[in-house]
Amino acid sequence: MRLAAAIGVVLALLAAPARAGKLAVFRIDPLGVDPQIVARLEGLFRIELGRLADAAMPSALEVEAALRRQPGLQGCTGEVACLVRIGKLLGVEQIISGNVGGLGDSYVVNLKLVSVSESKEVRRIQEPISGTPDELIDAVRVAAYGLVAPDRLRGALVILADQPGAEVYLDGTLMGKTPVSTLHGLALGTHALRVSKPGYVDVVEQVRVRFQKTAQVVVKLQVPRARPGGAAAPRKVVRPVPWYTRWWFWVTVGVLAAGTGAALGYGVAGSNRGINCDAEPARCR
Repeated sequence: MRLAAAIGVVLALLAAPARAGKLAVFRIDPLGVDPQIVARLEGLFRIELGRLADAAMPSALEVEAALRRQPGLQGCTGEVACLVRIGKLLGVEQIISGNVGGLGDSYVVNLKLVSVSESKEVRRIQEPISGTPDELIDAVRVAAYGLVAPDRLRGALVILADQPGAEVYLDGTLMGKTPVSTLHGLALGTHALRVSKPGYVDVVEQVRVRFQKTAQVVVKLQVPRARPGGAAAPRKVVRPVPWYTRWWFWVTVGVLAAGTGAALGYGVAGSNRGINCDAEPARCR
């Protein structure tokens, strides 16, 4: 019931005079949904599609009046052939048909667009409908544009950064450096945003672009944090090597020791020359 009340508010907001046009809605059938809610949704679609086409569409009463002239078409359930015949009967170029099914507290609108002159289906969409009046307006407008003018389903994005000269990437594509101009003509839905600048941590987030709205993202770049404890990397201390530990000192000491030992041995040996130790053992001690 809350959704029905919201649809009533939206209908009152969107109601406006219109002119004759080239687009018609044949019928939107309820699938397990209150027919009154579906009737209000259909009225909402008619108003929005009329605005999109900049012209009025045949009302539900006018469609019923035309079908009374061709009773065999009243049982049409959305097949292309019978929709083409109804479109010719109404004198329009394109005709829409579909249904509304329940999905919990929300609804799903299934619609298809048929070209009368080409006798073929041009496009079909499936759009969830729920929420407040403002949300309903957005959902209905997205459904209408998605069906009739999908190329006009665009939104915009403005990025406000606290650092100039940062590179802005959207879905991996470089869009410029901050301050960057408003990004227009973006496809609806979620996009991957990345803002990068040397010396700062990259900002990466998902941003949602909505129909005919400008989404705003505020980016604050931060300097990388210090290591835990804030301690600086230990500095390498170079200490002088003591002279007595160097290799050349011990080589010299070894040479001197060897020379001294040899000299002492030679002196001792030399001092005993000419003495008969067997005859004078006391002098050899």
